[in-house]
Amino acid sequence: MNQKIYSEGWERKLLEQFTAKNRDRKKAYICSPLRAETAKDLLMNIERARAYMLYAYEKMGVVARAPHAYLPMLLDDGIPAERAIALQFGQRLLENSDVLLVCGNTLSHGMRSEINYALSLGIPVIAFNQDLYIDLKQMADKEHPAMSKKVILQQEHFTMGFTNPVVFVNAMEEKP
Repeated sequence: MNQKIYSEGWERKLLEQFTAKNRDRKKAYICSPLRAETAKDLLMNIERARAYMLYAYEKMGVVARAPHAYLPMLLDDGIPAERAIALQFGQRLLENSDVLLVCGNTLSHGMRSEINYALSLGIPVIAFNQDLYIDLKQMADKEHPAMSKKVILQQEHFTMGFTNPVVFVNAMEEKP
């Protein structure tokens, strides 16, 4: 039995950010894992990306963008030509973002590429997990020393550093 881990109401709230007049809000690129060993885990990663988006929109006041939260419905990551389109789209979206939010507590190869690209563009990189922050600082010191100061730890929104933020997003929905 495949059970949706979020309610239809939260999907609707997430979509509201794209219909609202949010020109004054910062644009945040959500960086979290997509690839997975199983189809079930891939779907969980997609739903996690959506949960990070909703949390960022509702609690951090940003317009959250996560191409891997929706592009897998259109493009097959297993087909090289389609993966290339998705990666190119992600880069263009990142180029038009104000900040990159590193979500969860692990770094995938794809995430490392996004983080390096953001730093090369001078885009601040925010981590929410202490251990991940240390890894990101070391990566920045090695590959983009001048940008190391743009790697920031933000503990106020520690939920974004969890592997599964869905529980907290569901709890947000239950509050009046």
